[in-house]
Amino acid sequence: MHRYDAIVIGSGHNGLIAAAYLARAGKKVLVLERREVIGGATVTEEIWPGYRLSTCSYVCSLLLPEVIRDLELKRHGYDIRPLDPQYFVPFPDGRYLISFLDEEKTAEQIRKFSKKDVAAYGAYWEMWDRILARMRPLISRPSPTRKEIEAAFDGPEGTEDWRRLTRASVAELLDEYFESEELKAPLCVGGVIGTNAGPRTPGTAYIKFHHILGNLNGHQGAWGFVRGGMGAVAEAIASSAKEHGAEILTNAEVARIDIEGGEARGVILSDGRRFEAGTILSNADPYRTYLGMVGEKNLPAELVEGVRGLPLKGSVVKVLLALGELPDFTALPGRKTGPQHTGAIVINPSVEYLQKAWEDCEQGHPSGHPFMEAYIQSATEDGLAPPGKHTMSIFSQYAPYDLADGTWDKHREEIGSRIVDTLAQYAPNLPDAIEHMRVLGPRDVEETIGITGGNIFHGEMLPESMFPGRPLPGFSSYRTPVENLYLCGAGTWPGGAVFGAPGRNCAHQVLADLAEAERHG
Repeated sequence: MHRYDAIVIGSGHNGLIAAAYLARAGKKVLVLERREVIGGATVTEEIWPGYRLSTCSYVCSLLLPEVIRDLELKRHGYDIRPLDPQYFVPFPDGRYLISFLDEEKTAEQIRKFSKKDVAAYGAYWEMWDRILARMRPLISRPSPTRKEIEAAFDGPEGTEDWRRLTRASVAELLDEYFESEELKAPLCVGGVIGTNAGPRTPGTAYIKFHHILGNLNGHQGAWGFVRGGMGAVAEAIASSAKEHGAEILTNAEVARIDIEGGEARGVILSDGRRFEAGTILSNADPYRTYLGMVGEKNLPAELVEGVRGLPLKGSVVKVLLALGELPDFTALPGRKTGPQHTGAIVINPSVEYLQKAWEDCEQGHPSGHPFMEAYIQSATEDGLAPPGKHTMSIFSQYAPYDLADGTWDKHREEIGSRIVDTLAQYAPNLPDAIEHMRVLGPRDVEETIGITGGNIFHGEMLPESMFPGRPLPGFSSYRTPVENLYLCGAGTWPGGAVFGAPGRNCAHQVLADLAEAERHG
């Protein structure tokens, strides 16, 4: 029998972060990963010979600066560069909008569509800066209490800021500031990323907030490529953890958590191996942790009922492509690397377009005209594709977990082809440039990565599922009703993406609890 101070279930970035903090505090830590590769959804894989892609997560912004600093991730190989431009948006009429890191260059682009919106753009960001300042202290601790929220939103414009953040739709918010559809179109997509909602759904302003939390090189809300792909994030965190003694075991699927007398004592793997520890942290989603590894008999009935009702089914599709050449856009022609290739390529010509895509999904159908963000990391980084060739990662919505007609196995390639065909309306050479294609729907993410429902955030992140409601009202602590068992994944406050806050916060909670236990003998 192997004995540890702490066992972390799952080597997604939050699990690795928690393990690294515990190891740095002198704890003997073991991380158990069901797959043969670490990282969970934060992985780089050689999908086809010579082509290395970020299979699931694809760009980075939100990783907490505290995590980068505390774990010395740059020394361990973490290297991020902001996308510049941030995004390129071609429109069906041949016009385009580009957002640069340079504010003046972006203003010139906006001016093509509305002089009024150039002035409003500054006021729009002032509003977000104010809300970000209120919220930042709340994300580095357990889910805030009502009193803490009230204190954060006290003072001038506090009531209106809270309304905007938690009640407004992203479309409503953008209508407050802008007149041009061409500017609102790319800005609204951040309000629905990874979410079963449309831009007119109340609460989607919160999703937008979540996606502008990051700051790269002084650019608020900017996103970037991690050199080597997103797997380099997991590798850097793992390196930091192992430097302080943490062990990481792959091909080690946890079948159940060993519970005696209401206390977690260890884990039992699917191959029968057993490991003991005084503390267990699960980076798996709440459903898989509670109903899969803990079991109903060890849980309060109200928790079991609540977990069964969690909104966990995703509607995101990833299309991975190997390309023989770069896409040649009608709006900005060229097959040599240009600004249209080096940031996000956003296909969403209007708010209404995105709303209609969601309404298709509500009826159980893949979007007839899907929204997408496409990324060509190989355009700015060597070593990810053979010379002269490229990778493309497409993030698209929507295609529901439960299709109204047929199965995912039957329609997967058709759904992927529709996404490619939509992009080809803007870059006609794309279909002939494709050498390989792989399509990952929600059920594929569930099966491969182990996330229930294939929801990339381990559950919806609309306001009702956040704050004291994450993952469930009454059970929002990183602690669980099972003694010595903690949740450290994206299903806890403050949520998903390559963020790291749940893992860091949970590790601090564990260390505080251990210190308290030592003080009391």
